[in-house]
Amino acid sequence: MHPKLVGLVDRAIAWKTSRRYHEYLAEFREMDRWSREKLLAWRWQRLQDLVRHAYETTIHWKEVLDDLGARPEDFTAPEHLRLLPRMTKDLINRHPERVTSSLEPTRPTTIKSTGGSTGKNVWLVIDMETHDRRRAAGRLTEEWDGVYPGTRTAILWGASLEARPSRASRIYDRISGRLFLSVYGVDEERLAGYFDRLESFRPEVIVSYPSILAHIARAMGKKRCRRVGARLIYTSAEALYPPVREELEEFFGAPVRNRYASREFGMIASDAPGGGGLSVCEMRLLVEKEPACPASESGELLITDLDNRSMPILRYAIGDRGCFSEEPDPSGRPWARLAVVEGRSLDVVVTPDGRAFGGTFFTLIFRPFDQSIAQFQVIQDRRDHLQIKIVTGPAYDAERRAQLERTLSEQLGASMRFDLAEVEEIPRLASGKRRFVVSLIGDAAGQGALSR
Repeated sequence: MHPKLVGLVDRAIAWKTSRRYHEYLAEFREMDRWSREKLLAWRWQRLQDLVRHAYETTIHWKEVLDDLGARPEDFTAPEHLRLLPRMTKDLINRHPERVTSSLEPTRPTTIKSTGGSTGKNVWLVIDMETHDRRRAAGRLTEEWDGVYPGTRTAILWGASLEARPSRASRIYDRISGRLFLSVYGVDEERLAGYFDRLESFRPEVIVSYPSILAHIARAMGKKRCRRVGARLIYTSAEALYPPVREELEEFFGAPVRNRYASREFGMIASDAPGGGGLSVCEMRLLVEKEPACPASESGELLITDLDNRSMPILRYAIGDRGCFSEEPDPSGRPWARLAVVEGRSLDVVVTPDGRAFGGTFFTLIFRPFDQSIAQFQVIQDRRDHLQIKIVTGPAYDAERRAQLERTLSEQLGASMRFDLAEVEEIPRLASGKRRFVVSLIGDAAGQGALSR
């Protein structure tokens, strides 16, 4: 269907379902032309409103400010935000009722979980207003590349192990020119089938995890990749290392745009045409770096969600490190830019029969065990063997261990053996990260990063 017709269908669906992302997209397009000074003034007002709301409607943030002897009106400059303690996954998981707003939401809310790149689930309440603003911000970054609803897009991604797309989703995919291909456990036969479909579909855009897309590209070869005809590749959910970017661009003959995103916040930052780093979605988020060192020095990233009023998230320790670019945005846009985001590296586990499992596959395996397994790490030390380390939680027992072993055996297949070890701690990398899927057999994107 023609993109303009898809746009009309998309608007009709938004109207029918009371979604407001088109309204916010128009707002963000205007902000894209603002000066840096105007953006910072707007963001400061938004931040003040958030602090006031968090203080008035949550137990946690009221206690935090009271302990500081402060009131929301005492926050008179952006740097005062640094007086607040970091918000952690543990805090949210231990006391969700203390960080959830007591205010009755005017629109529906959803609960999302994420294992992130730490292998540890966190459960968040997200309101529909926030979902709509997230979608609008993502679409703005796509418009920078001339990508709109109706642009033919192939998505090589993961989904719940049992879930199947709804009939409505399948219909919309056909109307909007989207092809979804699950990349979990792809064997050689399915790989060949995928590329037949990609060559037939002829997507303008490919969306995928960088590690699994690189694995697939190596298996199919440059000629077949070029025949797909993509003009642009978006990668997300993992660190995109320069050698992998270069390899993908050589295979497909298309530029690769890195996206820094998470289930906690949606799109955080995205490559823009012209280079120079990842433009931060400051129309939605405030990204800080600790310690407060020069922009070019690496530090821990803390993120404040300016939108979510159902569960106010301020100074959230997402578990990543990064640094900011000191150069002005070549496009003239007002957004700050991240020069580097470290961590978030997910290797690919490859079975003896040639099936490949992207790292996020294991977050879905372990997600149902969030009350009994606090953290995990999967290490492939041989082609047919995995070391799986788990830090147990309060609900862990012999029955849950047996259930986990059955699930792993069923999903990995008979050709892959594994040892399951209960440990007290998953060691961190030098960067402070815990890589939760590691390949030591030299067949995964991101190899060599274990000592980072």
